[in-house]
Amino acid sequence: MKIGVVGFSKQQFDQKTARILLKNEISGIMSKTDSSNIEVVSGLTNTGVPKIAYEIAVEMDLTTVGISAKRALKVRSGVFPCNKQIIVGTNFGDESDSFIEYIDYLIRIGGGPQSRMEVAMFKEYKQLSISELSYRLIEHEVDWYGSKN
Repeated sequence: MKIGVVGFSKQQFDQKTARILLKNEISGIMSKTDSSNIEVVSGLTNTGVPKIAYEIAVEMDLTTVGISAKRALKVRSGVFPCNKQIIVGTNFGDESDSFIEYIDYLIRIGGGPQSRMEVAMFKEYKQLSISELSYRLIEHEVDWYGSKN
């Protein structure tokens, strides 16, 4: 079972609340499945919501998977040492189709245009019933402290 996580990729947000929400949601999904092979999948970067998701996965002894474009390999924050890396395309966003295809669940904690686009893609690509979608797509807003630009 693959739990995708998207959200803020910078640090200027309520990280404490984000961590609590994310840990609760991952634990909740795990409690509803009998799968022993659980992967936490995010954008590979070692910052923001992806970093928090990976840290939680490591604490819970889950597999970490990073799916991103080549550009992630050059970001200042670096990449999280994931168990598995999947590099698709050159620029951020090039990997979105592969990411959505790969995951079974999607958790969004805040985030900007790309996170919201990936939620829309998840809804369209997975073609789930409303009840199944409400089970597999989880979204939370958290306070953003950075600039609006």
